[in-house]
Amino acid sequence: MRVIKRYRNRRLYDTQIKKVITRDEVKKYVLEGIELQIIENSNGRDITISVLSGIIGNSSLDIKKSGAKIMGAILKKGGVETMDIFKKLTLASIGAVNMTKEKLDEVFEEMVKKGEMTTDEKAEAIKHFVDRSTEVRTKIKDYAEEMAGKVAERVSSKVNDQIAQLAVKLEELNGKLTDLEKKINK
Repeated sequence: MRVIKRYRNRRLYDTQIKKVITRDEVKKYVLEGIELQIIENSNGRDITISVLSGIIGNSSLDIKKSGAKIMGAILKKGGVETMDIFKKLTLASIGAVNMTKEKLDEVFEEMVKKGEMTTDEKAEAIKHFVDRSTEVRTKIKDYAEEMAGKVAERVSSKVNDQIAQLAVKLEELNGKLTDLEKKINK
């Protein structure tokens, strides 16, 4: 596991290569499948989840390219409870679209008052915005559900594999214990 320390000045220091790295380099590590632990240098607190959450990406293209891997790394680090963070983020983005509609209505009303737009044009502009935001909201929701499903599938698959491996090891240990008991009882 690669340990990265974050210092007070928000710089990230890779302890393995002994140099300061950028958030893009952290993202590259995740995309390459390198397991990370990011700790706050001042108090030793594990901040991996919050740092990775901050680098998922700002554009939809960036999210499509790297979002699943980064979300997978976050879930691997934080467990299934972390999925709530993504649900809340999705709901917050939908709420932001709704709040923006109210602000947009105010702006259009001001334009009508100034004579820059007619009431019919305002109604058409708002209808267009609402239609477009509904379309975007649906895409965001569908994409978030798809990503959550993929990540949950990966996590549960790994957990099931680990459980199977532990069951095999447990059987081996049980066999060895039985053999030892037989030797002791002789």
